[in-house]
Amino acid sequence: MSPDKFEITKDMIVNEVINKYPETDKIFTRYGVDMCCGGVQSIEKTAIACNVKNLDELVEALNKAIPEPEPAQSSAVEDTAEKEVKETPPPVTETAGLGKLEITGTVTVKDIIKNYPQTKGVFSKYGLLECGGEYGPEEAVYFFARVHNVDADCLIKELNDVIQGKAAAPEVSPEDMDTAYENIYVKFIKTAIVIALTTGCVYGAFMLFYMGIQHSLYAVSKVLIETHGHTQIFGWCGLFIMGVSYFVLPRFYAVKLYSGRLANLSFYFMVAGILLIFVFRSLLPLLDSSFFKLLIISGCLLEVLAILIFLIVAFKTILSAEKQELETYEGFLISGYLWFLVQALVHTGITVYMLKAGETVLPHILIYPLRHIQVLGFITLVIFGVLSRTLPAFLGLKTPNPKMNLLIMLALNFSVILRATSQPLMAYFIDVSLPAYYVFNSLFFTSGCLEFVFILLFFYNLNILTKPEVDFSGMEIEKSYEKFVWAGILWLIVAEAAMLIFTFFETAGTPVSHALIGAYRHAVTVGFISMLIFGYASRIIPISQGIKLHSYTLLTKVFILINVGCAIRVIFQPVAVHTGSTPAFLLMGISGFIESLAILLFGINIWKTINKGKRQGAKDDEVHDEITTVTATTNVYQLIKQHPQTIDVLVSKGFTQLKIPILRNTLTRAINIGQATKINPTNIEQLLKDLNASLTAGKDRN
Repeated sequence: MSPDKFEITKDMIVNEVINKYPETDKIFTRYGVDMCCGGVQSIEKTAIACNVKNLDELVEALNKAIPEPEPAQSSAVEDTAEKEVKETPPPVTETAGLGKLEITGTVTVKDIIKNYPQTKGVFSKYGLLECGGEYGPEEAVYFFARVHNVDADCLIKELNDVIQGKAAAPEVSPEDMDTAYENIYVKFIKTAIVIALTTGCVYGAFMLFYMGIQHSLYAVSKVLIETHGHTQIFGWCGLFIMGVSYFVLPRFYAVKLYSGRLANLSFYFMVAGILLIFVFRSLLPLLDSSFFKLLIISGCLLEVLAILIFLIVAFKTILSAEKQELETYEGFLISGYLWFLVQALVHTGITVYMLKAGETVLPHILIYPLRHIQVLGFITLVIFGVLSRTLPAFLGLKTPNPKMNLLIMLALNFSVILRATSQPLMAYFIDVSLPAYYVFNSLFFTSGCLEFVFILLFFYNLNILTKPEVDFSGMEIEKSYEKFVWAGILWLIVAEAAMLIFTFFETAGTPVSHALIGAYRHAVTVGFISMLIFGYASRIIPISQGIKLHSYTLLTKVFILINVGCAIRVIFQPVAVHTGSTPAFLLMGISGFIESLAILLFGINIWKTINKGKRQGAKDDEVHDEITTVTATTNVYQLIKQHPQTIDVLVSKGFTQLKIPILRNTLTRAINIGQATKINPTNIEQLLKDLNASLTAGKDRN
């Protein structure tokens, strides 16, 4: 076949080619051309994105795959057939002469599981059974596989073998069935929100307001501030990260979560530990009770045990993927998870020391290093791991340079170690040994420089300022989360610039006020960490439920409120303390309530999204009124479901797609008879007459 006679050209759209010539799907697969762009780009653009070296060879192979044309038919029939293909492109093909369906890459996961429940075992094998609720997300299976690092060709082949009876459906273990649709992460997310709206952000907002009224950051007991901080780190951030990790890790590695039961156990241990510490540390100054101290230590140990279980589940899940090489984003995740355990052990040790010394607050010399381990070592490194893995894929960016990412990960971990050790030792040796003090002072300054430089380098290596390699224009992609990511990045850069300045002053012997340190930490915890939590939760949770977010308008309000609240706090806290301005103290005081309102609206939005996802799973089981007479408003799906004999009538009128079960169970759900006759022009009066006659004949037979 000469090039000038090609029916398929490089300018054609991938999806259009596959829909018109289903045979070409295998050719695209052979050359590694997948649906990474949703199949809406030209063959040339998609081939470039998929690193196809010989475009001409691909086009030639596609044309060779086109079957020989059938004998000439009338133009009217051809026009009707072409129109049928364009209006309702079939996501499956029917193997000629065999009557067996074949799933192609464009079929959604939800359609596959709904119509072929036996495929649950295949998805479970790859750790994809939980994603999108009971029936999976409305994502093309090829794209779904690619995003989750699954060999799409193998997955689709296994699915076809199962539905065609060529292979037995893999069994789903009882434990997997118990937890598959439970969405383990949901309880973590909901509890994190509850904690933030009680002992976390809201509790802190009232304390901040009281400080504003009293014109002093020291107007509230330090014990209450520490318990507030503890619930924010372990409850709001810790539970959120644990829950999201349980959701994303199986999808990052295309495996099953190691143990749903252990994951649930880690939840109960963590919540119990948080509550014990919050309640009895708050009460300890009022009653110096040995029993209270025992309960506080028990709470710390429960938190450590919860994190140990979390690490076992996380690492066992990762190792089950049998990967040969460690990807750079994994370095961020793993080191962040290990810092999670380290900070819990350090907190437990400091708490035991505090209780033995008869104190009610943590030693001042150790609290700053502990907070740095928690904020940068644990939370920020985990977020960096998730960003490295997902953001380039979401935005169509060039993959980060792995060697540079590895260097950044090692440098940031080293900076955490330097700062966490040098800061308390510097404070200790200032009155003991000046030479030792200057050594640790230099190390402290080095840690600040390393942190600032390599955080900037991390964002540079994400290629967020470069032109995307994949063109997503024309695709319906939800991008509401992006503004949270950009705002979070800007807040972290501002915070790190301030931290570098503070580090310089402290190493020069000029103490930095608590107001400035608090403002810097707030820019990180709220401006960066909470901002990223809001953004990624608004993207991940709807996908996990197989639906859209409850309200994108509400999400925009959350974005505005959290940024306004954070800006007021970061700006006016140091202004109030250093100038004594009453208006500044008042603004500082109300900033917490603005942020609390943002978390409340975020919580409502996420909560309703989760509940909506649960309700949707039961929609197909709802009872519908019995159809006794067919009218233009009769739902096609319900008509066929209640009166299967009507399929023959509809097919005879040109609705040939109804021969295919998967199309019959998907295309018909949202349309009525009147709408169907507009899609496929038919005399509606005659159709209704024939359908009602079919109903009458069915009753006579019964």
